[in-house]
Amino acid sequence: MLRTSLEDRSDASGGPKRRTRYIAGVSLAVMAGGFLLTLPFDNVPWVRFLRSGFEAGLVGGLADWFAVTALFRHPLGVPIPHTAILPSNRRRVTKALVSVVENDLLSKESIRDKLARFPITERALDGLAAGLRSEEAAGLIVAASEFALQSVPWERIVPALERVIRSRLDALDAAEWISRAAEYGFSRQWDGKALDFALDFAEEFINRESTVLQMGAMASEALGRVKTSGLMSFALNAFAGFMSEERLGETIRQWLQGQIDELRYEHNPTRLSLLAAIRTKLEHALAREETRNALDEWKKALLSRFDWSGELEALVARIRTKLEETIRSEGYAETIVVPVLEKAIRLLRDDAGRTAQIESYVQDKLAGWIESNHHRIGKLIEENIDKYDNETLIAMLESKIGGDLQWIRVNGAICGFLIGLLLAVIHLLLP
Repeated sequence: MLRTSLEDRSDASGGPKRRTRYIAGVSLAVMAGGFLLTLPFDNVPWVRFLRSGFEAGLVGGLADWFAVTALFRHPLGVPIPHTAILPSNRRRVTKALVSVVENDLLSKESIRDKLARFPITERALDGLAAGLRSEEAAGLIVAASEFALQSVPWERIVPALERVIRSRLDALDAAEWISRAAEYGFSRQWDGKALDFALDFAEEFINRESTVLQMGAMASEALGRVKTSGLMSFALNAFAGFMSEERLGETIRQWLQGQIDELRYEHNPTRLSLLAAIRTKLEHALAREETRNALDEWKKALLSRFDWSGELEALVARIRTKLEETIRSEGYAETIVVPVLEKAIRLLRDDAGRTAQIESYVQDKLAGWIESNHHRIGKLIEENIDKYDNETLIAMLESKIGGDLQWIRVNGAICGFLIGLLLAVIHLLLP
């Protein structure tokens, strides 16, 4: 209580070191003064009793003053052996301190044990999730995105893309891909749809008035070139005279329309045979070597006409501009990046196996880092201590523990006084 109250008052009026040093000096002065004042009254019993206490207190205070002072410097500047202990044994004290820190307080085993009991991944995810919606996080996201965008080697992307695309296209077998496309189309009955398209075109063509007249004229001309004799010639001339070009064209149109209608029927034998013939012809054509060579030449000619560099540069420039606009847009972090990160954190938390895997990886890396850098702890302590000269280092130590050391002097004086009184009592009680 006495020490606490005195230190509280010292904090209010001055530094604790200065106040405790003053108290220690006062206690020693009290013991010395008491001893001197009681010397002339040796014939008074109770005064002799007090003198014994003051004498022992003076010895205890002086002994403790010598001991405390000897830690930091030579008492009274006299180079007495085994004094100025800290300056004289600075290297040994430093090594002992380093050893205690490295091997006891911050040993590799203790650090790794603490890390193993600390859920790094869980705490990191909690901290990340808690701060994602803050303004600071939004600013960091935008800054990180801009830095990442600026760090992309855009000038290398176009040549790289061009090389990849060209190599892929050069290795492409045009006949093989056309054959695969044909198989894909056949499996989805595109050949039938193509035939229906051709039939639609044919129907539209034969139903034109000009086409009907043209077909009638062609038929009439063909009948006129037919050479027959006898009854067949008479019948043919009679038919030609009866049928005009318009009637002949309409008759042919009607016959062709009937054929088209039949070919539109899905299960018509002629339609099925025609489609089968188309497939067979295409497969045989693609299997021929000259066809494959022609397709490869066509592919090379087509690729040589395309401005790959210009098109890819324009594409990459558009992508970069769009990314820059997106990053600088209002709400980019809150509406685009943060929801993605929150979902990723949520999925990672729900995946106990993946979280344990990450935790194991982090723990192993930290343990490895500790193994390779643990020696730096002692080295750092030693380097920091070596930066100070003896006077500065002693001043720092005294500023930290000097006040407590001065209380040793106070306690020595008080305890010596009490012990002196006790010895005086014993001396009176003994015969």
